[in-house]
Amino acid sequence: MNKFYAIFMLIILIALTVEPGHGIKCYNCDSTSNQDCTEITKNSGIVAETCTPSIMASTTDNWLADLTRIEYFGGAEITVPMVCQKIVATNENGDTMTYRGCQLDEGKTDPCQIAFGKAKLQRGVSIEHCSICKDDECNGAFSTIRGSRTAAVAFASLLIVAIANRVLL
Repeated sequence: MNKFYAIFMLIILIALTVEPGHGIKCYNCDSTSNQDCTEITKNSGIVAETCTPSIMASTTDNWLADLTRIEYFGGAEITVPMVCQKIVATNENGDTMTYRGCQLDEGKTDPCQIAFGKAKLQRGVSIEHCSICKDDECNGAFSTIRGSRTAAVAFASLLIVAIANRVLL
């Protein structure tokens, strides 16, 4: 009975760590319209949104978002893999902007390389930082909660395996 209980608890623990299959949530802002976008904190009021191509396409009216956009065939909403992106760049006037948003996951094509290529075509635009990530809210500040949750799950898994091994001996 103890062996069954240990295996059952391990299955429950694994099931609790798997997130449901929904879209990635990314911060979607730029520092020219919201200064809090430069460094996102708990008090900034910026909330991550579930990414869709239409949300990505609607982020316009700034030179950096327009530069980083990978066009898709608009119209009906389509379901495609999305990633989060963060870019810090300077334009020809010396204005530095931080942009955080959704991006199409292009598989083997790196959206940052596309942004660097487009920046070369623009007079005076320089990208200082570009990153792509695939976890919820990963284009914001580093979250110690996510790391703590992972450590707790790892510890609980080890504990259950140890109990199961002790029962099996």
